[in-house]
Amino acid sequence: MDVERAQDLIGTAVYDRSGVKIGRVGNVYVHDSTHQPEWVTVRCGFLGTRETFVPLNGASTQEDRIDVSVSKDMVKFAPRVAAEHGHLSDAEGRDLYSHYGISELPGVETTGTPGAGQTGTTGRHRRHDG
Repeated sequence: MDVERAQDLIGTAVYDRSGVKIGRVGNVYVHDSTHQPEWVTVRCGFLGTRETFVPLNGASTQEDRIDVSVSKDMVKFAPRVAAEHGHLSDAEGRDLYSHYGISELPGVETTGTPGAGQTGTTGRHRRHDG
Protein backbone atom coordinates (compact mmCIF):
# COMPACT_ATOMS: atom_id res chain seq x y z
CA MET A 1 0.00 0.00 0.00
CA ASP A 2 1.34 3.43 -0.84
CA VAL A 3 1.27 6.53 1.30
CA GLU A 4 -1.03 8.35 -1.13
CA ARG A 5 -3.85 5.94 -0.24
CA ALA A 6 -3.14 5.97 3.49
CA GLN A 7 -5.59 8.76 4.28
CA ASP A 8 -8.34 6.78 2.54
CA LEU A 9 -8.06 4.11 5.24
CA ILE A 10 -9.37 6.35 8.02
CA GLY A 11 -12.81 5.16 9.08
CA THR A 12 -12.44 1.81 7.28
CA ALA A 13 -13.65 -1.29 9.15
CA VAL A 14 -10.86 -3.59 10.39
CA TYR A 15 -11.34 -7.37 10.67
CA ASP A 16 -9.06 -9.89 12.34
CA ARG A 17 -7.59 -13.01 10.71
CA SER A 18 -10.79 -14.95 11.50
CA GLY A 19 -13.09 -12.35 9.98
CA VAL A 20 -14.20 -10.86 13.31
CA LYS A 21 -14.67 -7.10 13.27
CA ILE A 22 -12.22 -5.28 15.56
CA GLY A 23 -13.22 -1.67 14.95
CA ARG A 24 -12.50 1.21 12.57
CA VAL A 25 -9.26 2.93 11.57
CA GLY A 26 -8.56 6.08 13.56
CA ASN A 27 -5.10 7.02 12.23
CA VAL A 28 -2.46 5.68 9.87
CA TYR A 29 1.24 5.65 10.80
CA VAL A 30 3.96 5.55 8.14
CA HIS A 31 7.62 4.61 8.58
CA ASP A 32 9.85 7.71 8.53
CA SER A 33 12.42 6.07 6.24
CA THR A 34 10.30 4.12 3.77
CA HIS A 35 7.22 6.38 3.91
CA GLN A 36 5.08 3.25 3.75
CA PRO A 37 2.04 2.75 5.99
CA GLU A 38 2.94 0.17 8.66
CA TRP A 39 0.44 0.70 11.48
CA VAL A 40 -3.13 1.82 11.93
CA THR A 41 -4.82 2.72 15.15
CA VAL A 42 -8.14 0.97 15.52
CA ARG A 43 -10.97 2.50 17.52
CA CYS A 44 -12.36 -0.31 19.59
CA GLY A 45 -13.97 -0.99 22.94
CA PHE A 46 -17.19 0.51 24.20
CA LEU A 47 -18.29 3.20 21.70
CA GLY A 48 -14.85 3.10 20.06
CA THR A 49 -13.30 5.21 22.80
CA ARG A 50 -9.97 3.32 22.89
CA GLU A 51 -7.43 3.34 20.05
CA THR A 52 -4.98 0.47 19.69
CA PHE A 53 -2.08 0.05 17.26
CA VAL A 54 -2.51 -2.78 14.75
CA PRO A 55 0.15 -3.79 12.18
CA LEU A 56 -0.52 -3.59 8.47
CA ASN A 57 2.14 -6.27 7.93
CA GLY A 58 0.31 -9.08 6.11
CA ALA A 59 -2.93 -7.09 5.83
CA SER A 60 -5.13 -6.95 2.76
CA THR A 61 -7.43 -4.14 1.82
CA GLN A 62 -10.68 -4.19 -0.04
CA GLU A 63 -12.96 -1.28 -0.87
CA ASP A 64 -14.74 -1.21 2.49
CA ARG A 65 -12.50 -3.21 4.86
CA ILE A 66 -9.02 -4.14 5.98
CA ASP A 67 -8.26 -7.73 6.93
CA VAL A 68 -5.28 -7.87 9.30
CA SER A 69 -3.15 -10.91 10.08
CA VAL A 70 -3.62 -10.77 13.86
CA SER A 71 -6.42 -11.86 16.18
CA LYS A 72 -8.88 -9.61 17.97
CA ASP A 73 -7.46 -10.86 21.29
CA MET A 74 -3.95 -9.78 20.26
CA VAL A 75 -5.33 -6.31 19.57
CA LYS A 76 -7.26 -6.30 22.83
CA PHE A 77 -4.11 -7.03 24.85
CA ALA A 78 -1.68 -4.90 22.82
CA PRO A 79 0.54 -2.45 24.71
CA ARG A 80 -1.04 0.96 25.19
CA VAL A 81 0.95 3.54 23.27
CA ALA A 82 0.54 7.30 23.50
CA ALA A 83 2.47 8.18 20.29
CA GLU A 84 3.16 11.68 21.54
CA HIS A 85 3.42 14.38 18.89
CA GLY A 86 2.25 11.93 16.23
CA HIS A 87 5.33 9.68 16.45
CA LEU A 88 5.99 6.22 17.84
CA SER A 89 9.24 6.11 19.80
CA ASP A 90 11.73 3.34 19.08
CA ALA A 91 10.82 1.69 22.40
CA GLU A 92 7.09 1.84 21.62
CA GLY A 93 7.72 0.35 18.19
CA ARG A 94 9.79 -2.48 19.67
CA ASP A 95 7.07 -3.22 22.23
CA LEU A 96 4.43 -3.40 19.51
CA TYR A 97 6.56 -5.51 17.14
CA SER A 98 7.33 -7.89 20.00
CA HIS A 99 3.69 -8.18 21.08
CA TYR A 100 2.51 -8.99 17.56
CA GLY A 101 5.43 -11.36 16.90
CA ILE A 102 6.82 -9.31 14.04
CA SER A 103 10.58 -9.77 13.88
CA GLU A 104 11.51 -8.14 10.61
CA LEU A 105 9.91 -6.09 7.89
CA PRO A 106 11.26 -6.30 4.34
CA GLY A 107 13.05 -3.24 3.02
CA VAL A 108 13.48 -1.54 6.39
CA GLU A 109 16.82 -1.31 8.13
CA THR A 110 17.11 -2.27 11.77
CA THR A 111 17.89 0.63 14.08
CA GLY A 112 20.23 0.42 17.02
CA THR A 113 23.44 -1.50 17.55
CA PRO A 114 23.54 -4.97 15.99
CA GLY A 115 23.70 -7.66 18.64
CA ALA A 116 22.51 -5.33 21.39
CA GLY A 117 19.50 -7.49 22.12
CA GLN A 118 17.32 -5.88 19.50
CA THR A 119 15.03 -8.44 17.90
CA GLY A 120 13.29 -6.56 15.19
CA THR A 121 13.00 -3.80 12.73
CA THR A 122 11.65 -0.66 14.21
CA GLY A 123 12.69 2.79 13.14
CA ARG A 124 10.46 5.78 13.62
CA HIS A 125 6.83 5.95 12.60
CA ARG A 126 4.77 9.09 12.26
CA ARG A 127 1.06 9.68 11.91
CA HIS A 128 0.11 10.38 8.30
CA ASP A 129 -1.88 13.59 8.20
CA GLY A 130 -2.40 13.70 4.46
